[in-house]
Amino acid sequence: SSCSRNPTHTEVSTMGSERDRSRDRDKEKDRDRKKKKKRSASSESAERSREREKRRRKQQQQYVNKNRAPGAPGGAVAGAAGAAAAGGQRMFWDGFQWVPRADTNSANPNDPNVSRKMRRLYLGNLPYHLGVTEDSFSKQLYDTMKERGFCNDPNQNPVLHVWFARDKGANYGFCEIASIEETERALQLDGMLVLGVPVSIKRPQDTPGPVGMINGMAPGMQMPGQGPMLALPGMQVQATSTIIRIEELLKVDEKTSTEDYDDVVEDMNEGCGAHGKISKVFIVRPEHVKKQSELKPGDVYLVCNSMDDATKIMRAMGHRKYDGRQIQMKSEEEDRFRSIVKPVM
Repeated sequence: SSCSRNPTHTEVSTMGSERDRSRDRDKEKDRDRKKKKKRSASSESAERSREREKRRRKQQQQYVNKNRAPGAPGGAVAGAAGAAAAGGQRMFWDGFQWVPRADTNSANPNDPNVSRKMRRLYLGNLPYHLGVTEDSFSKQLYDTMKERGFCNDPNQNPVLHVWFARDKGANYGFCEIASIEETERALQLDGMLVLGVPVSIKRPQDTPGPVGMINGMAPGMQMPGQGPMLALPGMQVQATSTIIRIEELLKVDEKTSTEDYDDVVEDMNEGCGAHGKISKVFIVRPEHVKKQSELKPGDVYLVCNSMDDATKIMRAMGHRKYDGRQIQMKSEEEDRFRSIVKPVM
């Protein structure tokens, strides 16, 4: 019969070394797996970015083709500059999407008065009695447009000229803006408080349509039998918390994919993050609604680093469109966010 023996000291030492080497190999494999996973995640993110950029360029090209002037050369035109050269409409990136840039001389390139009429604004209810001047108004309008992100170039004053009527009893004037798109944005400042008085900012009634038409009427016009439209007090956007809620930014249905949600998160980080610091972007998905019924799928929450960051983002991006729809930004109560949203994040 065979008898068992105890392993020698040398054998025990050898077995221990084998176990150590085996553990080292396992650790090395684990590190390799983590590196591959990290590279894979980075690759997937880069691929999503490329796909998103492809979609944006496709959308840009569709706009270019749609707005190409009659008789322009056929075929695809590379880039916004090429579109302009070929007679199409130039594009600009508004933070979320490519949109056509207004052609300031589309009717007659040799007639500057055509674009000037579309770049003029009527100013009403000017507080002459409080000492407002053309220079002070021009500076305030520029500062307000820059603060709201309405300037094409924040370092360039788009208010080219301000003229006040000085006739006895008059309290109106006009101003000329550098571009049509900046003029369109300035209309949103109707009711801006100047020395505590709401000033009307509207289109003059001789402005050619249909630019600026609202319900078939230009701002500042009135219906038969009605008095003049009164300017409401100016609404300066001011965040009341560090959380911004954007209602139903994404239209969610059974076809909405994981990539769609990821695209929104990246778009918010890129577009809104350029104007204020964001620590977290959260989009509500159907599985979150199952856990918390008060949430709405497609809503987005931006967690900003400070209230000042939230204010800058709301002023710069609150008037923009996303996926062709006007976005709705609101400050979210931090208590509600902590009790309802944060638990499902």
